[in-house]
Amino acid sequence: MNVKQFYQDINGSYEKALSIMMNDALISRLLAKFMANNSFDGIVASFDKKDYRALFTAAHAFKGVTGNLALTPLYEISCAISEATRNDDSPDVSKEIQQLKDAYALVKASYEKNL
Repeated sequence: MNVKQFYQDINGSYEKALSIMMNDALISRLLAKFMANNSFDGIVASFDKKDYRALFTAAHAFKGVTGNLALTPLYEISCAISEATRNDDSPDVSKEIQQLKDAYALVKASYEKNL
């Protein structure tokens, strides 16, 4: 397992993650839980259904988790989606959803390679 390399590959903040979780073992354990849950799928499904209330809720929760794990690209994009859907019943977030899909694919590939 190479946690530091994982963070470098995805342009995340290993130092921030380490300051929050204190060791690589805990970071690895929480990353495994993150990768196993379906929060990303919930964002995509809500977008596909045009259920913007659910999209806000899913993106907001995803923002919190990715922020705590210091998964910077996912965090930044989920912030944009969360803010765009906070008070808008029909926001145009298709660009951000595609960016999130691309960033998540990179995170998943790096996770599988390094951890």
